[in-house]
Amino acid sequence: MDIQVLINWLDDPNRAADPLRRWGIENVERAHGNLLRLAESGVTLDLLVEICRQLQAIMPGLSDPDMALNNLERFFSASRNPLSLASLLERDATALPTLLQMFSTSQYMSDWLIRDPATFDLLRITEGQPISREVLTEEVCGEVAIARDEAMVMQTLRRYKHRETLRIAYGDIVRGQDISVVTRQISYLADAICEAALRYARATIESRFGSPINAEDQPAQLVILGLGKLGGEELNYSSDIDLIFVSESDGMTRGPKSIENHEYFERVARLFCKLLSES
Repeated sequence: MDIQVLINWLDDPNRAADPLRRWGIENVERAHGNLLRLAESGVTLDLLVEICRQLQAIMPGLSDPDMALNNLERFFSASRNPLSLASLLERDATALPTLLQMFSTSQYMSDWLIRDPATFDLLRITEGQPISREVLTEEVCGEVAIARDEAMVMQTLRRYKHRETLRIAYGDIVRGQDISVVTRQISYLADAICEAALRYARATIESRFGSPINAEDQPAQLVILGLGKLGGEELNYSSDIDLIFVSESDGMTRGPKSIENHEYFERVARLFCKLLSES
């Protein structure tokens, strides 16, 4: 393919139809529109020719070429600098195959990658490698600690979840990690997010009512038990988490406005659940 061939494709959908079908495309009209919008996004024709050469080699082997091309065009549209992105795809022979594999496998993951194109750099750096529970917990708790208010905490938790889920999916889809590694990583992520939500909830309630003290004049304890797939470190991408709260209810808090421990822990539990579940 050269620039003149590409121009012919862009000018005349009929000329592009047969080549697009050889890519595995079924909706030729939409695919032609995808190519037109790529050309209009600021990508130079010489770079678009190189991208098309790669697409010609990669697309027939994808599970859903139509979905992949449509998501690729959306990804370029969401990018702050489409020309820079096209240059990256030209320089790095592994970048476009990786993107297309994600874009043809999961629309959910594709949508989040498109919403936050900068995440692609994180995926390329980490290559989806597993991360320990301790590191995940430290990272998300650090991000939550600098949040200004409750709404920002919820936003931070959701952003972290989606970012790390993309990393896990990259390891799963692109690197072919064992299912036990994937489910354990998803479980570690859920555990870390729960820890961050709990720390914020306790700090918030303590600032109003003080710390809970038990009958022995010691700090009253709270434990959250993870049941089911979370407890077994076998969560999948769409799993709910099953939790049980266990606390020492005897005693009072010591602070500006003292309340009974059971009320303190009920308030902590309500705020914890709100942080994780409210839209």
